[in-house]
Amino acid sequence: MNIFGDAAHGLPDRPGERAAGGPRRSQHCVLLAVDVAAFTDPARTDRVQLAIREALYDVVPGAFDDCPLGWDGCLHEDRGDGMLVVIPARMPTITVVDPLLDRLAERLRRHNRSASGPHAVRLRAAAHIGEVHHDAHGLAGTAVNHLFRLLDAPALKRALDDSGGELAFIASDYFYDSVVRHAEGTVDPAAFWPVTVEVKQTRARGWVHLPHSPAGTPALREAAAPARTAPPAPPAPAPGPGRPGGGIAFFGNVTVHGDVVAGDKIVRGDG
Repeated sequence: MNIFGDAAHGLPDRPGERAAGGPRRSQHCVLLAVDVAAFTDPARTDRVQLAIREALYDVVPGAFDDCPLGWDGCLHEDRGDGMLVVIPARMPTITVVDPLLDRLAERLRRHNRSASGPHAVRLRAAAHIGEVHHDAHGLAGTAVNHLFRLLDAPALKRALDDSGGELAFIASDYFYDSVVRHAEGTVDPAAFWPVTVEVKQTRARGWVHLPHSPAGTPALREAAAPARTAPPAPPAPAPGPGRPGGGIAFFGNVTVHGDVVAGDKIVRGDG
């Protein structure tokens, strides 16, 4: 499936888009990336890693074929311990969340029933929308970079580790605000919670979702909640008449009874 070629058919080249090998293409796309958790764990030898990649290419394309997306209708690129998938514009964007995430989780559970130890597969997934460039070497662009920053977010890794499930998902702020927040049917926007993504030069907000545990966990929700700060102290009373610095200063042991204050004090007069 040549998504970029089909989408750009009949359109004039943009300035600077023509390269030696022909015109480069760009398109506003829905992007999905998946990554195998702990792929480089020392317990995973080269042979185990190859078996995991085999499982990955069974689980993910199968999940796409289980829903209206269809694997052969998407553009995909291998990323070693994961993959990048471009969803065609003709597909409803919400399909990336519903039903794809549930299909992925189901297939992961099915695989892990017969896989033990280092052969078990757990995935992180991320979705974003943006302009993607396609040249002779593959997919590139700021949107692709942002997608993989989301995928590497510590908050997403923590969500997967703490939940004990097979799959953790994060949507970009733009994806959540444009798609998830307006979704109908079985998608509940309240089942996503905001997290801060700080990876390399990126600082952004993402929205985490656990398909097997939509409410998250108390620990995860607490970690994602805005920090609670003490209310600001009331302003100091304005000084009374007289020169600056006038008044009474107490030190040592001070006793207060209503409006009566007793203790050692220094009286600063007006002159």
